[in-house]
Amino acid sequence: MRHVAFNLCFYVFTILMAAVTVPVSLVAGDGTVRGLFAGWARGTVWLVRHVLGAPVEIRGRENIAERPALLVSKHQSELDVALMGTVFPDYGAIAMRELDNYPLVGGIVRKLGHIKVTVEGERKNQLPEVLAGARRVHAEGRPILIYPEGTLMHPGRKSRYRGGVWHIYDDLKVPAVPVALSLALAWPRREWKKYPNPVTMAFLEPIPPGLGKQEFMALLEERIETATNALIREQAPPALLETTVFDYEEQGNGWRKTTSSTSHSS
Repeated sequence: MRHVAFNLCFYVFTILMAAVTVPVSLVAGDGTVRGLFAGWARGTVWLVRHVLGAPVEIRGRENIAERPALLVSKHQSELDVALMGTVFPDYGAIAMRELDNYPLVGGIVRKLGHIKVTVEGERKNQLPEVLAGARRVHAEGRPILIYPEGTLMHPGRKSRYRGGVWHIYDDLKVPAVPVALSLALAWPRREWKKYPNPVTMAFLEPIPPGLGKQEFMALLEERIETATNALIREQAPPALLETTVFDYEEQGNGWRKTTSSTSHSS
């Protein structure tokens, strides 16, 4: 029943924080709103640890000793957002521009200063919007957070790594810090039931600037998937581990396959 107590506490806490943040966002500056977001993030992680009973660990802090410009992360759980917010409450992620116009939350989203892309209406090339937003966030001295798969994934599962992250990496000429996760072991994506399993967010060795697209994307996928699968094997309960499918190990590296097929066809 701990997950029931956690869910009740989490939703009450989130509603109370929203009730404070919405009016504050109408009059306060960006820093104040980001401070409230940081408070929500810390409070959420505290509830995970002390109400749900799931040990939460952050590894690889030595890889972010120098404030990173670009974080490229696995995306497994709503907990990803909160835990990253305890480390970098001012990060800028990609968000729908249309959120700016949503009642109540629009003001909060604007003050958080994320990278906006237009989703509704006629489809168009979003890369100019993404690069413009990334340059703005970088100029403000804030880390950029990208989820290259673009969606939440179950433990062990993998989707195609989209190459848009390379354009940011190449345009800004900065190192990229891969991030591996096992957070879905405690907070599965979009599920009511949560579990008191130990979970980890791990900041991995930065990828230096200057790599070509194929080489960068293949190395990024290899580091994130290998480290994520290792965390899952370390921390998943035996019953869950027996049914977990590790896509990366079964299917291989999607970008290395692309490189191989390209070389064979040339």
